[in-house]
Amino acid sequence: MCCPGCRAVAGLIAANGLESFYQQRTAYNQRPEQDEAPARDRYLVYDDPELAATFTTTDAHGAASARLLLGGMTCAACTWLIEQTLGRLAGIHSARVNLQQSRLDISFDPGQIALSEIFSRVDALGYRVRPFQASHQRQQMQDEYRSQLRRLAVAGLGMMQVGMFAIALHAGDIQGIESQYQGLLRWVSLIVASFVVLFSSRPFFTTAWRHLRQGTLVMDLPVALAIGLAWLASVWATISGTGQVYFDSVVMFTFFLLLGRFLEQRVRQRNALSWFDAESTLPDAVATRRDGQWVTLPRSQLQAGDVVLVKAGATVPVDARLCVGTSAVREDTFNGEHLPRSVSVGDTIYAGTVNLEAAIEARVLGSYRDSRLAALQRSVEQAQGEKPRLAKLADRIASWFVAAILLITSATALAWSQIAPEQALWISLSVLVISCPCALALATPAALTSAANALRHAGVIVRGENALEALARTTHLIFDKTGTLTEGSLQISTVQPLAGAKEAELLAIAAALQQYSSHPVSRAFSDISPAPGWEQVDYRVGAGLEGRRPDGNYRMGSEQFCRQWAPALPPPPDQRRYWIALCRAATPLAWIGLDDRVRPEAAAVVAAARSAGLAVELLTGDSSAQGPLLAKELGIEQVETGLQPEQKMTRVQALQAAGSVVTMVGDGLNDAPVLSLADASFAVAGATDLARTQADFVIVGEDLDSVISTWRKARQCRRIILENFSWALGYNVCAIPLAALGYVPPWAAAIGMSLSSLLVVANSLRLNNTPRS
Repeated sequence: MCCPGCRAVAGLIAANGLESFYQQRTAYNQRPEQDEAPARDRYLVYDDPELAATFTTTDAHGAASARLLLGGMTCAACTWLIEQTLGRLAGIHSARVNLQQSRLDISFDPGQIALSEIFSRVDALGYRVRPFQASHQRQQMQDEYRSQLRRLAVAGLGMMQVGMFAIALHAGDIQGIESQYQGLLRWVSLIVASFVVLFSSRPFFTTAWRHLRQGTLVMDLPVALAIGLAWLASVWATISGTGQVYFDSVVMFTFFLLLGRFLEQRVRQRNALSWFDAESTLPDAVATRRDGQWVTLPRSQLQAGDVVLVKAGATVPVDARLCVGTSAVREDTFNGEHLPRSVSVGDTIYAGTVNLEAAIEARVLGSYRDSRLAALQRSVEQAQGEKPRLAKLADRIASWFVAAILLITSATALAWSQIAPEQALWISLSVLVISCPCALALATPAALTSAANALRHAGVIVRGENALEALARTTHLIFDKTGTLTEGSLQISTVQPLAGAKEAELLAIAAALQQYSSHPVSRAFSDISPAPGWEQVDYRVGAGLEGRRPDGNYRMGSEQFCRQWAPALPPPPDQRRYWIALCRAATPLAWIGLDDRVRPEAAAVVAAARSAGLAVELLTGDSSAQGPLLAKELGIEQVETGLQPEQKMTRVQALQAAGSVVTMVGDGLNDAPVLSLADASFAVAGATDLARTQADFVIVGEDLDSVISTWRKARQCRRIILENFSWALGYNVCAIPLAALGYVPPWAAAIGMSLSSLLVVANSLRLNNTPRS
């Protein structure tokens, strides 16, 4: 071991049975800086309850959750090591690392393990750790961006300067040049190129060296070899005054390599930055009514029940319910729809939306953490936490591909050393550079990120990118009924008087009786003015309501309940609606028909799915005739009614056992078990349900058309991933022989390799177009 610290970390890994870490990692963490203070002592401050409360939460069962920002994260093996190590500690319920955001989400029992112990354990593994804050994460991303931009700028300036000197040297080779001027141009080129190699190319060398010391091959190794060997050969030619110099090739392919990686990383960060921008638009200070007066308070101090003032043109600070005024709000942050939504008293407005027309007052529903914007952000972060299976496959292919590159390069160098020794080095360098599998590594993540970003702008939140792959292979599309194919709320659709009474009078009597009911049916009468004069109303569980007023006794409820008083009550008009009978003593007054209206787009969605070759089924817990009637109306042949959640799961498992790929569409809450079981799942959920739903895709706008448009986007994503793989492999199959035969100089190889990576990214960006139904 190089030091006691490394020996301690190796001992910790071995003691916990985690030796396979050394086979799984693809990069190596940084050595922690020396600190005389023990790690645990440095982190004791986080055991202070007030400080811990700023980045932890505690649920009803006493379990605490914390979010930490990690430094020194380099690869998926780092994620594995941290999760496995912490997961073995007593008191740790779960530990999940998001590699893209360098974030650790941990759930633990504060009675068994202290925060300082968690911090010190992570520190002992060689990673920097501190409480996660969006501002810190954004600062870290900005620091990385500035560092990359500086390296790119230096490489670009160096390329221009060395390029000018190279033109003069090449012209001198043709027309003749005095030796002192040739030597001067070579030495100046050496100085500029050396600065580019030592500063701009440093990440290639450091990453390659860390892996090479441990016997691991990565994509930066052939790049570092190409840059280093070309630079050393040119330095020797300059010092000895013989041969050719290729400083221009060195700085040129350094610049193109950095440019390709810079653009690719900017694409990957765009999604995260858009969320930062959405959150940063929230006002820091909010006008709040306290004791009858308006005072300005920090947004962080707002509590549920506070009344806030949102002026025209201002951003809504928190989720709230409108209590004074009318206006319109723009909600493109959530659903991509730029047309504003009209709001009035009683409507909910959401944090991050913009109030357009007039000042309004609204009552706060909760903190920012409970807001729709925060729920959507957590959903996006959850989707970024898992590495898709296709991406893992690409990583394994790339690792073997690097070994193949080194073998091919060695064979090329050996062959050309026998054919033309003076060309062997440069041809070998071309093979190294042109065959770098960057495009192969980008093929999957670039496409998945672009697809998820496009769906989010269309109002569909992707909570797991693996689901895009499963959705593209779907064979069976299963719908729930209530709240999915229907709107999920009963509404009065028709009134059939039986004794000549007016419809308005009958509805007023019914509304008066329903005031005393807690049954969901009563909500259908909530907007109707009740008839006055009631002396007593009784609620009969499972039957209906019975009331008395001066003109007689009334009953309202099921057919059997009302027929006890009114034997002449005719049967319900049809089986399609949910019918409620109303009678006065022995006189039948009316049948009131309630309907859970079918979503207007449901028929078109089912038709589109069937025309695309998908098998469509309806599984519902409703045991009435509503399910089969709805299925017949929408053209669904397979329908099962009266199912418990366990029975729905049994049906899905049976289809999966037969080799089918199942996508389930439900309301996101009641269907949570079957949504989790399906290969891919949609939740047609309201904003308040987002944090609880178990679905892979959340349709924010509750528009079923998004199911088909997302399926089409998933299939397009799969096609583009295959196109990216085909291009990346096809490019290498064609380019490597050309380079090995000496037809591609090093600078052209760098351009070709960079263009192949950029082509993969550009092809993936086609997915950013908003899906259409």
